Amino acid sequence: MAHFDPDGQIAPHVRRHIEAWSGFAERLIVVTTSHLTPEAREWVSGHAELLERDNYGYDFMSYKAGLDHAGDLAHYGEVVLCNDSFVGPLRSYAELFAHMAARPVDFWGLTLSNRIHPHLQSFFVVFRPWVVRSRTFRDFWSGMVPVSDRQLVIHRYEVGLTRALAAAGFTPGSYFEEDAKDRRAARRRMRWWAWLRLGGRLTSLTSRTLRTRAAEAWNPTYALADRALDRARMPFVKLDTLRFDPMGLDARGLLARCETAFPGEFEGVADFLARTKAHYPPRPMEKLGRPAFPAELLRRGVDYR
Repeated sequence: MAHFDPDGQIAPHVRRHIEAWSGFAERLIVVTTSHLTPEAREWVSGHAELLERDNYGYDFMSYKAGLDHAGDLAHYGEVVLCNDSFVGPLRSYAELFAHMAARPVDFWGLTLSNRIHPHLQSFFVVFRPWVVRSRTFRDFWSGMVPVSDRQLVIHRYEVGLTRALAAAGFTPGSYFEEDAKDRRAARRRMRWWAWLRLGGRLTSLTSRTLRTRAAEAWNPTYALADRALDRARMPFVKLDTLRFDPMGLDARGLLARCETAFPGEFEGVADFLARTKAHYPPRPMEKLGRPAFPAELLRRGVDYR
């Protein structure tokens, strides 16, 4: 598990995530790039193996450090890479893994995104033992070098991992599977997002750009985040969704509904977002325009529900 906290703390939702592995995972290695407080270091050390490293290379370098520390992985039933970027699980890991045990896949994640290229999103990926023993898997990690650009990390490592394993003949799978209703909702939301990216304006000069952006593939952790409220079909909510509202779909309302539906899991999340807000300024793709009335009425058909 890759971890970072700008204040060196272990936030309540991260503690619950670590505790969710207790009694289920044979071994948990937490790799932090934070300067932990003494209390945080003591708490993690009582629940997992703790590795502390310098903050470079994003989560993939933490994943590599954890894998290197773990040694021989071949005898484990499954090897999991995850981070602290989401609230969850909203279902037990026993339930999630039992569901995926019946699926004929070689490696799997909680979500699959088609943006850039179809890939399992790297905040949670699971590998079966024959994948871990493969030369492709070993070569991917041994050839990794630190990258300081987030988009390059996504292209080279997040997308690259799925592409490399799939090219070697391994079959990926996703726990969350979109149905036709999900896809219709996501497409409507992409049109809304594309319009906000243009500042909530539409002219003959922007209409072509609008159509192009609206036709792009979506990130399911953004476009379908409210499926967490649909019997936890999506068994987590990404913190970036709540922090940035990157598609302008009323993330504040989503958080309020999640606090009602999952009070234990979301306890302290609002305080965490407030505490860390200054450390996470919006990235360029997360800056949206504000449509004028009566365009706000259109949100009723796309907002998180």
